[in-house]
Amino acid sequence: MDHFPQASNPVRPQLQVPFLCQKVKNSYDVFTFKDYPSHVGIDVSALCSGDLNLDDHAAFLQAWLFFGTLVEVFGTADLKVDIEDFIAMSGNDYIVTTEKLPKYLWMWVAAECVPGWVIDSEHLPRVKECLSVANSTANRLAKISVGAVSQKAWNEGFGYPPGHAVLLSVILLGELLDNALAGVVFSLPKMKMLSWEYSMFGKYLLQRAGWCLGELDMLGITEPAILFYVSSFNRIALKKNHSKCSENLCLANQIDEKVYQTKHVTETCKCEHIIVEEEGNRPVTEVLHKGDIPIISFDGEKVLVQSSNFTPYVAMSHVWSDGLGNPQSNSLPKCQLERIQRLVNALYPDREPASPVPFWLDTVCVPLHAETRKTAIRRMAKTYDSATKVLVLDVSLSGTSANVAADELLMRIRCTPWTQRLWTLQEGMLAEELYFQFRDKAVVAESLPEVWYEANSPIKLCTEHFGRPHPGNSPLETRVFRALASDADEFIKDEVAMESAFDTLSRHPDCPDILDHTLLYRLDTNHSASFHPVYFAGWTSFQKLRYRFGVGHFALPSVAGALRGRLSSKMDDETICVATLLDIDPLQILSAKNQISRMKTLIDSMDKFPPSLIFTDVPRLDLDGYRWAPESFMDKNANYAGLLRAGEPGRRTGDGLVVSNYFSYIFPRDSAFPESGSFVVKGGESYSRITHVKILTAGVARPAVILEQPPATVSRGLVVDIWREDEGVVKFGRHVGHVNIEALGDKWAGEVFCKVAKLPISYKWCVG
Repeated sequence: MDHFPQASNPVRPQLQVPFLCQKVKNSYDVFTFKDYPSHVGIDVSALCSGDLNLDDHAAFLQAWLFFGTLVEVFGTADLKVDIEDFIAMSGNDYIVTTEKLPKYLWMWVAAECVPGWVIDSEHLPRVKECLSVANSTANRLAKISVGAVSQKAWNEGFGYPPGHAVLLSVILLGELLDNALAGVVFSLPKMKMLSWEYSMFGKYLLQRAGWCLGELDMLGITEPAILFYVSSFNRIALKKNHSKCSENLCLANQIDEKVYQTKHVTETCKCEHIIVEEEGNRPVTEVLHKGDIPIISFDGEKVLVQSSNFTPYVAMSHVWSDGLGNPQSNSLPKCQLERIQRLVNALYPDREPASPVPFWLDTVCVPLHAETRKTAIRRMAKTYDSATKVLVLDVSLSGTSANVAADELLMRIRCTPWTQRLWTLQEGMLAEELYFQFRDKAVVAESLPEVWYEANSPIKLCTEHFGRPHPGNSPLETRVFRALASDADEFIKDEVAMESAFDTLSRHPDCPDILDHTLLYRLDTNHSASFHPVYFAGWTSFQKLRYRFGVGHFALPSVAGALRGRLSSKMDDETICVATLLDIDPLQILSAKNQISRMKTLIDSMDKFPPSLIFTDVPRLDLDGYRWAPESFMDKNANYAGLLRAGEPGRRTGDGLVVSNYFSYIFPRDSAFPESGSFVVKGGESYSRITHVKILTAGVARPAVILEQPPATVSRGLVVDIWREDEGVVKFGRHVGHVNIEALGDKWAGEVFCKVAKLPISYKWCVG
């Protein structure tokens, strides 16, 4: 799969998929895509169930779901696929190559780009049907376990079980075409993407590379393209202990302070600890008591503690599991202080050599004394907000050069333990300039999109995929050249592109026209999202952990979304971190005894909340008036997308959260609300199917369902037990569960559970 970018220093060679269907490579043209298995006598159900051996039918799978999908999808746009473009020699073996796949994707966009910005209505259903068949088949096959894999195959990238290698190539191709389809028809209403399961063979490659599947789950990496790419990262070298992890949870970065050991720069180093704060010598505490931020510098022998005042300083950000913490003393090994000072100094290359740059590090700048520690924690947000730079140290980045491709740097940042921890979210969101330390230098991640685009702009990629324009170009190739020749702002930056553009303009005096501009916009807008998934996933993930939108309850959606899936060795710290990010003084939270009371205190410190918070299906506070509120924002299964919904915010009261502008269904008093399964209800003249029922409390006396979306769509729903009404204007309901609601229209011939009263959005609900 050589259309993927190649990571530096991969743990394994590039996967080579054997070309197996020489005898049948032209036979697909005779049949339609979905009928191909029956024409060649293969029972797909038996293959998916394991009754037929996957490896024995690898050639069939490749002919149908790889080459057949290519021919079918591109053929809808009359784009003929030359099978030879996807075959290469490796030694004495024929293998599948996707090196020219990006060129076909570009021509696909060009073929479907017509005035009016709408794809030919006859094409879309055919493409979607093909991808749907490929998707459902591949998802069933993905569950088949892989047998023994030889060390020779791992070392050479060739010789893996053929059926599994082919299946992985099918999954990666299908996902790419599915994403690309959204780019081709992006002017249409948003399309629902298919969900592509990652195969057992793909998971084998990940685990063989040292990955913990629980860590990937917590990172939220589920896309096959990204899983395949990161499976080339060497995670074995990190030497993390994953013995207590599961497929859904990684505990390798959790620490136990009772047995924690601060690490030296090298395993053999035995240098002394440099103590910054101790009994009888408390320079850090003195600065904190003055209301300032303590910062330090190290001259190689002693530590200078000073007040930040107006002094520029660097705040360090790290995960304790890498060994830079110390729960017993405000001290660090001399070698670590020397290393940190050297890295901090490197951020200021023009400084005076004799003047070390001050820095802040929690291990030595947050005193262990309880009350003073509270003071330092309350000042944590100001510490990172006031720093001129924040430098992230993560062991997983230390083996990679900063001079590799920008998309690799972004993806390596995404995969760091740093992105999985609680406190680092605050440190990343509040930083004015955020640097990540790689092996040879530190990098500002915000600069990477510009670096990536410079190397991967449509202008540059056109030259790579199509070469120079010439009279023998196909009409679609000419259309691409015309589109890019209309972008004078870009082609003047590249000498080869400029020559190509002038050549095109001289041949086509009518260029640019409206179609040229339309195609240029499509190529430029969609090529990163649809055709370069590694870059797109890396950058979008970074943006979520970097940017905080608004203050107070306005910032909660971005903060909650970024907290999802994170962990802390001290889970009680979550509310402190959230409070500081919402500009709330955490003093009262610090005095609360446990996570539940701390969350209640945090909730009480705000009056308004995003109303869609009530629909998030996560464990709730089991307290009257607070059952709408989550126990934690870090639940990895939470879906906070709805928190960005515009409209009137929810208002906290003693009885619960008051929300408005939601439709709702009131069930009859005598109806026993099912605790599981699915059922159909009738409201007025329309029907709705209630699914994914999850009732937390038995014996609901008067059930109602509040809909997140209007009843004409698929929506999440909140089940409440009505216990009071305020003159018919406000209804009070105790949160008891969650459902999904699917609109069925005004025709339904099946069984109906009951009739419901549909309430308009003019009603308000108080969810407690």
